[in-house]
Amino acid sequence: MSNIAGADEKRLIRDIMKGNRVAMQEFYSLTVRNMTAVCSRYVVDQNDVKDILQESYLKAFSGIGTFIPRDDGSLVAWLRRIVVNESLQLLRRKKLLNHLVSIDDVEEELEDATAENELTECVSTLDIADLMTLVQQLPAGYRTIFNLFAIEKLPHSKIASMLGISVGTSASQFHRARRLLAKLIIDHQNKKL
Repeated sequence: MSNIAGADEKRLIRDIMKGNRVAMQEFYSLTVRNMTAVCSRYVVDQNDVKDILQESYLKAFSGIGTFIPRDDGSLVAWLRRIVVNESLQLLRRKKLLNHLVSIDDVEEELEDATAENELTECVSTLDIADLMTLVQQLPAGYRTIFNLFAIEKLPHSKIASMLGISVGTSASQFHRARRLLAKLIIDHQNKKL
């Protein structure tokens, strides 16, 4: 993750608040690669990713006056929250989150992918680019909840509130996403053999 040290962070905030384009470009250059990766975990279409990043940086630059520094790196964390929220808004607009259902409402269509130790072995041999590609293959609803819970470390209660679903639906979607990802990982590894 891009980490901007305390003095640099304070300088960037001050200069961005003054409308300094050089500071904006510096902040963008330091963070864009990481923010692209964050956004790409939620949104697969690269044109949408570019649009989300543009909107996110515009919001960050125009709203920098509302930012309250907490500790080193909090500016990057603040931008990350903006990128995640913009990604979720796009998924809602495109109605890609409308297919979230409670586990009580459907029969489980996935078989157990494998024993936990086989999955752990497969994941340990997978490089990060392949893993990200497999995460992107998850349906949008599964991928979103998987990212919010497993990567962003949000509790199911917060995810449920953000997405307008029940806590049980969030938990069941995560469980199903994890199982489907396990199957994708194992299938990917078997193709390599």
